[in-house]
Amino acid sequence: MPTTAALALSLSVLLGACGGGGAASDDAGGSAGEPTDGGTLRYAFNAAPDCVDSRQRPQLNSRFIGRQLADTLTEQDPETGEILPWLATSWEVSDDVTRFTFHLRDDVTFSDGEPFDAEAVKANFDAIIELGVQAPQGYSFLSGYQETVVEDAQTATVVFEEPNAQFLQATATQSLVQLSPASLGNDPADLCLGDFAASGPFTLDEFTPENSVRLVRRDDYAWASPLAENQGAAHVEAVELDAIPEGSVRQGSLTSGQVDLIEAVQPATQAQLADTPGFTVATSALPAIAIPYIPLPHSPKLQDADTRRALGLAIDRDAIVGAVYNGVNTTATGVLTTSNPGYVDQSDEIRYDPEAAAELLDRAGWDTIGDDGVRRNADGERLSLTITYESGDPLAEQQHQLVQQQWAEVGIELVLDPVATFPDVNIDEYPGDITTWSQTRADVDVLRLVYSSFDPAYSMRYGNPDEELNELLSALQTTVDPEERGEIAAQAQRRIIEQGYAAPVYDRVSAYGFSDRVGGFRTDLEAKPLLNEVWLAS
Repeated sequence: MPTTAALALSLSVLLGACGGGGAASDDAGGSAGEPTDGGTLRYAFNAAPDCVDSRQRPQLNSRFIGRQLADTLTEQDPETGEILPWLATSWEVSDDVTRFTFHLRDDVTFSDGEPFDAEAVKANFDAIIELGVQAPQGYSFLSGYQETVVEDAQTATVVFEEPNAQFLQATATQSLVQLSPASLGNDPADLCLGDFAASGPFTLDEFTPENSVRLVRRDDYAWASPLAENQGAAHVEAVELDAIPEGSVRQGSLTSGQVDLIEAVQPATQAQLADTPGFTVATSALPAIAIPYIPLPHSPKLQDADTRRALGLAIDRDAIVGAVYNGVNTTATGVLTTSNPGYVDQSDEIRYDPEAAAELLDRAGWDTIGDDGVRRNADGERLSLTITYESGDPLAEQQHQLVQQQWAEVGIELVLDPVATFPDVNIDEYPGDITTWSQTRADVDVLRLVYSSFDPAYSMRYGNPDEELNELLSALQTTVDPEERGEIAAQAQRRIIEQGYAAPVYDRVSAYGFSDRVGGFRTDLEAKPLLNEVWLAS
C-alpha cells in the first residue's frame, strides 16, 4: 500500500473507516419511523472500489462491498470485540492452536443455488492459498495452512502447521469471505469485476470500477449477521453507489436530495451538517493502528533509537487534530487506537515535549545547530529527513506541513516529496526516511503484521528485524487466551515506542451523513454499513 494511501484511507469513512466503538448510535437512523420495505438507497462513495472481491483487496471500500455480497464464518461484536457465531454456529480450537473445527449452519445457500457446507469452506480456504499474494491479507491470515478436513457435511477442521491464534478473528473479516465453490476457479480479474456468487444479502447488478456499484436485494436471504436486527431479506430493493470524491460536492448532493447517504463527511463541515434540520451525522472509531509517522529502518540518519524517539516527542498532536481535523479525530495515546482490543494507554510516552526531544537529539550526536536552524552531527551531516507520499489529499498535505514546522523548532528539517504515484516496491525499498501507514483490524495481531519484519508488503521492519520485537509478535500466535495475548501485545507496544519505531499522531474518527428518510443505519466493528438493516421512509 503506498505511503499516502494510508493517510487517504484515514480520512475516508469507507476506505479508512469510522469512530465511537463500531456501531452507529441507536438514534442514527434519523426520524424515518418504523421499518418499511422497498425503494432504492442512493449512496455516495468518497472513492469507489476498483475490485469487489474483498479477498483480493484489503482496502475498506472493497471490504464494504464484500460485506454486502458475502458472509463470513464468524462475526465480531463492535462493543466487546468478542467473536460471535455466524455461518459457523460454534467451534473448537485445539490446545496447540493448530486445529480449528467449525460447526456450520445447514440452511445457507449461495446466490447460484449451491449449498454452503464443509466442502465449500475447504474450497474457499484452498482458493486463498491458490491466489497467494493476490489475496494479501487472507493469505497472511492463512500462514502455515496445511489443509481443511471435511469431517462431515456441516463440520470442517482447518489445520495449520504451527500455532495460528489470530486465525479465529480473521474468519470475521472480509478477507476470508465465503464464495460459491463454482465461482472459485474464475480468473482473478473476473472475480474482481464481480464474477462470483456468494451468500450475502445483496447480489451485484452492475459495477464500473472506481465509479459506481449497483446492488440488488436477495429475497430469500435468511441468515443475517448476529449484529443485525433484521434477520431476513434487506428492506431496500436496491442500492446505487456512486463516487463523488470532492467532499463539498458530496455533502451538497446529500442536502439537495440527490443522494440519501454519504461517507467521509469532512471534518470542517460535520458540525454544519449535524445542525442542518433533516440530516444526521453518525461517527465511529476504527480499530486500527493509530495513524503514525514511521522512521524507515533503512534510513542512515535514523539508526539511533534516541533520534527516532525525538521525532515523536517533537509532534504537537493536539495542534494537528485541532488545526487540520477540526477536533474531529482524536489525539493518539497509543500504538493502537482506543477502540482496538488490546489498546494500551501510552500517553506518558506519546506526548509533546520539545525539550525532551532536543535532549535526545543532543545525546544522539545531533548537537550542533547550523545557521539554517538544522542540526548537524560531528561529520557535518544535516538532520534532514524526506517523506515521499502521493499528492492529492489536502488534509494530509496540511498535516505534513504542520509537522514540518514543529520539527523545525527542534532543528529537524522535513522535506516534503509529493509524487503522482508512489512506487510499487517492497517496504525495505521505500524512498525517503519517513513514511506513514495504517492498517485496520480489530485484533492485536495487526501489530505483528505492521511492526514485525515478516511481510515485504506490510511489515515496516521488513529487511531490518528487531529480534526481540519479532519474538513477542510471534508469541501472539501461540495462545487464544485474551489475557495472555493482551499482555504480550502490551509488551510489544511498549517496545515499539521505546525504540521509536512509530510516532502515533491521531486515531481516525470518520463520519456518515444521511437524511431523515433513512432509518436503521448501523455499522459493524470496522464501520462498514449493514445495508440490509437500512430502510427508506415512504
